[in-house]
Amino acid sequence: MNKRMSGQAPVAIAVFLFLIVALAVSVYLKWQRANVDLTTVVDQSVLRIVPQPIPVPDAKLTQMSGQPFGKKDLIGKWTFLYFGYTLCPDVCPTELSALAEVADLLRSKGVQARWQEVFVSVDPERDTPEQLGKFVSYFDPKIIAATGEQTELRIMAQPIGVGWEKAALPTVDGKPSGSYLINHTTSILLINPDGAMVGVFPTPHNPEAMVKAFLTVIHE
Repeated sequence: MNKRMSGQAPVAIAVFLFLIVALAVSVYLKWQRANVDLTTVVDQSVLRIVPQPIPVPDAKLTQMSGQPFGKKDLIGKWTFLYFGYTLCPDVCPTELSALAEVADLLRSKGVQARWQEVFVSVDPERDTPEQLGKFVSYFDPKIIAATGEQTELRIMAQPIGVGWEKAALPTVDGKPSGSYLINHTTSILLINPDGAMVGVFPTPHNPEAMVKAFLTVIHE
């Protein structure tokens, strides 16, 4: 080995060791960020972190496009999931407006993580695919809407703490009528890319605060 090559060897070894150390530090910091107790860094009044992720059960729903919707459509993306119905007189329009503003903020910030917003109707008797499409498009055309039979809806909803019940509207003479409202959970759920619920955004919803909490969770 000539002098030039022998002189280069220690330098190459030093560079190699430096890169190994830098990589180890990077991996450690990434692991440390991923294992932070989110309840200590996220405002729990904005986003309540659940103790353990709760898998969203698979259910046979149908999108407004007519395509099937199920657990597979939650995999690989963060999902803001909301259950309601299109004839809801006040709460659902308020919550969909909040979701639309969240979407605008995330787009303006150029968030790198994949995300989506999903509206699931608990009123399949009245919410046709066409009705669902018109409703969500009014707020944001990229919101995905889906519904299904009541049994399938409850398969998905009950394990993640979502419930609803019909409330018949009285007629003039006080007798029950065919018209009804639906009392339902108003929280927006945060689903991770593995298809598990990791947090709940309770009402009232502040879009800016929701985005801040979400970015903390995804480390952006």
